[in-house]
Amino acid sequence: MIMKSTILKIFTILLWLLIGSGLSFLLVSGIVKEQANRCKAVQIDFLDEKLINMIDRKEVFATLWPGMDEQYPIGKNTATFNLFSLEHHLSKNPWIQDADIYFDNQHTLHINIKQKNPVTRLFTAEGYSYYLDDRYNLLPLKQTDHIVLPVFTNYYVNPLGMKKSDSMLLSRVVGLSDFISSDPFWMAQIESVYIRPDNGFELSTQVGDHVIDLGVRSEWEPMFKKLKLLYQKFSREDAWNRYSNINLQFKDQVVCERSGAKLVSADTTHIDSTQLVQKIINNNINPKYKPQ
Repeated sequence: MIMKSTILKIFTILLWLLIGSGLSFLLVSGIVKEQANRCKAVQIDFLDEKLINMIDRKEVFATLWPGMDEQYPIGKNTATFNLFSLEHHLSKNPWIQDADIYFDNQHTLHINIKQKNPVTRLFTAEGYSYYLDDRYNLLPLKQTDHIVLPVFTNYYVNPLGMKKSDSMLLSRVVGLSDFISSDPFWMAQIESVYIRPDNGFELSTQVGDHVIDLGVRSEWEPMFKKLKLLYQKFSREDAWNRYSNINLQFKDQVVCERSGAKLVSADTTHIDSTQLVQKIINNNINPKYKPQ
């Protein structure tokens, strides 16, 4: 009986030792696993290739973790990160178009950001100013911005929301901005674009004392091709200040107005617009053309 009791005690002790060892192993394994699942680094990538970023790394951190420094996420368990919530916070930044946040196999937190693309700067009659992106979003100004873009003035912000006519206007604004920005000559020459109450466009220029009337058209290339032909004449004759208004809003017409006197008209129904401008240049006449 004594032998049996001793063996039972030894077995019980061994059993508790095994249980203790197992618990210790599980505890150590849990700690090691928890340490392995901690955030090792944070990598922020801007997916668009822009010369100037309107948001930077510090602003991203301030949006995601207000009041914390850039070391805050490092060392925290990856399971505690609500990635969907973090993406939602970034989406509230008016300059961010899209954000994708995830952990890779090395437990690095990746934050991929696509910025909105401003194409022009708008000024209202009241003196307020915004940027406009290629999706017709109004973007706020920032103290750190240094973007050179086409400028449009007298823009009206509809307090009741955007209507169809507003969308059509912004479509023309974006189209003209893209055209101007793509040509260094026009980017340098055009000082601003005035938006009339009828949504027609008038251009103010850097060189020459004249206003260019585009009306409500949106065929930019043929209009500016005619204008460039006129500018060639101005350069040859040093006539940059001869005209007060150049009207390009009619398909087959160029209407030039001297200071104090309008030009005479002629039929252009069957005359190519390029030939028409060349006729004005070659004959040095001042016609205001009217189709029959």
